[in-house]
Amino acid sequence: MTPTTYDTIFQQVIVLLQKYAPESGPINEETELVNDLGFDSLKVMEMLNDVEDTFDITYPLNSLSDLLTVKDFTEQIQFHVENS
Repeated sequence: MTPTTYDTIFQQVIVLLQKYAPESGPINEETELVNDLGFDSLKVMEMLNDVEDTFDITYPLNSLSDLLTVKDFTEQIQFHVENS
């Protein structure tokens, strides 16, 4: 498997987030998933399905409580990609 860099994952995450929060404006590393993008539990679950398909990983639901910003989410995905 080709190593996936943080920047590559970050760009893919931005595309996925924009699909679920199209009215949010610019998304950066410090954008908060709930406060800035308005994600509710249904949007999070739908988005996680896309994340799992896009990155070919299984994202553990218990890791969701650790997420606040897009950077947190990207780092978690990178960890799971590198360790799967």
